[in-house]
Amino acid sequence: MGIMSPRPNPKDPWPDPPDLPQLSDEVREVRRRRYKEARAAGMSIVEAELFAGSERDIGELRSLVEKKCPTDLLPRILI
Repeated sequence: MGIMSPRPNPKDPWPDPPDLPQLSDEVREVRRRRYKEARAAGMSIVEAELFAGSERDIGELRSLVEKKCPTDLLPRILI
């Protein structure tokens, strides 16, 4: 058996992923702000995305930045 078998449908070997829940405007805005703040702190795009969608307190990020935490340690601490 290879990586492509078994196929759920021979006509569609790569089915669409399941539908993701729609986010409210408020949740999208909060994530957008968290993402921007994480990027401004020096996180990569992927790291900022992960942080923005996480449950970690934005205050933790702000505190670490204020204490001059090295940017390479931020994602290791917060994600």
